[in-house]
Amino acid sequence: MAQRSVPAPFLTKTYDLVDDPTTNDVVSWNESGTTFVVWKNAEFAKYLLPNYFKHNNFSSFVRQLNTYGFRKTVPDKWEFANDNFKQGQKEMLTEIHRRKAVATQNPRGASRGASDNPTSQVNSGDDFGSGSTSSPDSKNPNLLDTQSLSQLADLSDENEKLRKNNEILSSELARTKTQCDELIAFLTQSVNVVPEQVNRIMNLGYDPDVSKGVGSGDFDCDDDENENCTKLFGVIVKKKRGCDDNIDYVGPNKKEMKMAVIG
Repeated sequence: MAQRSVPAPFLTKTYDLVDDPTTNDVVSWNESGTTFVVWKNAEFAKYLLPNYFKHNNFSSFVRQLNTYGFRKTVPDKWEFANDNFKQGQKEMLTEIHRRKAVATQNPRGASRGASDNPTSQVNSGDDFGSGSTSSPDSKNPNLLDTQSLSQLADLSDENEKLRKNNEILSSELARTKTQCDELIAFLTQSVNVVPEQVNRIMNLGYDPDVSKGVGSGDFDCDDDENENCTKLFGVIVKKKRGCDDNIDYVGPNKKEMKMAVIG
């Protein structure tokens, strides 16, 4: 059988993906061009993979790399290498071949076992999901390596999702804190609320003793002065008096003046 003269579509697409200079901030060659690095695996999976493949699963991409003999070179970085995958040497892709699955020995029902064993489902082209749930043979280091990379990729994806959720929660917390600060500033400027009252409202919520004026004489309001009082979360607060309210007018009122004129 003649050796195939064209590389597998997966290899060609991966090479073009890595070799694109416009996406170097997400994926690029290393300085020597002997390996490639996925710098941002979340963006890589979401925006780049769908442009070249029929999925956006980073774990599947890693598994596919492993089936073609790529290896992870650095433990704490998504950097992959293959002796025939190098920058500027695309013609060498024809030397990269898919690994053959090693079927477990089963004398009886071998044909059935071959069809039922997920590890034997090795197809050419863009079949990225095959082998994703396979049970690796402890005697086959290649399958163990595939499972380890797959688990690592899954954990990385989950960690990225958790990181984004934390960012959203932090943003909401900061926005809530800002609104709270604005409310406190409004209360301080618009009504006679002292910091102790604000702290009581924020920390204890509704306090029936405070709403009844028990133990806080400064907050008592007579029935005749209800129009000058405001309740906030059950706490009675007083409106600020204007300048005119603080001036005591000396002299007869309008009614007395009118009666004097008539008399």
